[in-house]
Amino acid sequence: MYTHDRRVTYSEISMKGFADIAQIAEYFQDCSVFQSEVLGMGLTYMNEHHLAWLLASWQIDVDTYPGMGCKVSVSTWPYKFDAAFGYRNFMLQDENGRRLAVANSQWILVDMENGHVVRITPEIAAHYPMEEKADMSYAPRKIAFREEKERLEPISVPKAFIDTNQHMNNAQYIRTALEFVPEDFHIRQVRVEYKKAAVLHDQLYPFIYKDDQIIKILLGDAEGQAYAVVEFKR
Repeated sequence: MYTHDRRVTYSEISMKGFADIAQIAEYFQDCSVFQSEVLGMGLTYMNEHHLAWLLASWQIDVDTYPGMGCKVSVSTWPYKFDAAFGYRNFMLQDENGRRLAVANSQWILVDMENGHVVRITPEIAAHYPMEEKADMSYAPRKIAFREEKERLEPISVPKAFIDTNQHMNNAQYIRTALEFVPEDFHIRQVRVEYKKAAVLHDQLYPFIYKDDQIIKILLGDAEGQAYAVVEFKR
C-alpha cells in the first residue's frame, strides 16, 4: 500500500466548504501516480515505452467530505492484474484513521503510439505488490443509460482539462457532470464508465437522466455516442 499525507487546501474546496467528489477523485488519481513513480513505473518509464494506463471505470463511495484544513491520508493499492487490465483500490482517511471515502477502479494498459491495448508483462506486474481488495460493495463497471434523456448545449473541452496523454483528464468528466447536479442532491457515490477519450476542443453534449435517487450524465458527441457516463447516487 502507498499512502500520501496532505491537508485539504482552500483552493481545493467547493462553495460548500469541503472537497467535493471531483476533488476526491483528483486525490486518488494523484496518489496512484505517486505510487507508480516510487515503484519506478512513473511518467518517465511509461513515456519511454510509449505506454499509458487509461482509466476504464471509477466507483467512489463517500462517507464524509473533508473540509478546509482537514489532515487526510490518501492510500492506494492494486489487487489484481488480468491480461491488459489492472484493478486498484483507494482509501481516504482523516488524521484519526476514520474512513472518509473508498474507491474501486479499473485501468487498461495501452500503447500510445498505435492505440492498441497491451497485455501486462511480467516485468510490469513485478513492480506492483498485490494486496487484498477493499471492504466495500462493488458495483458493475458498465452503467446502463435509458434512451429517454434530455440533450443540453455542448461544452468545448478547454486546454485546462488536458493531461499529459493529450486527453481530457479523468476527474474533469466528474467535474463537468457536477454542473448538472442540484445543490440539494447530496452525493454518496459516483460511478464513471469511460468509453473514449475526449481531446482538446471536442464538443461534449450532456445527455441527462434523473430520478429521486440517481442522476446520470452521458457526455457524448452530437449523436449521443459516449465519451463517458457519470452516475451520481444519493
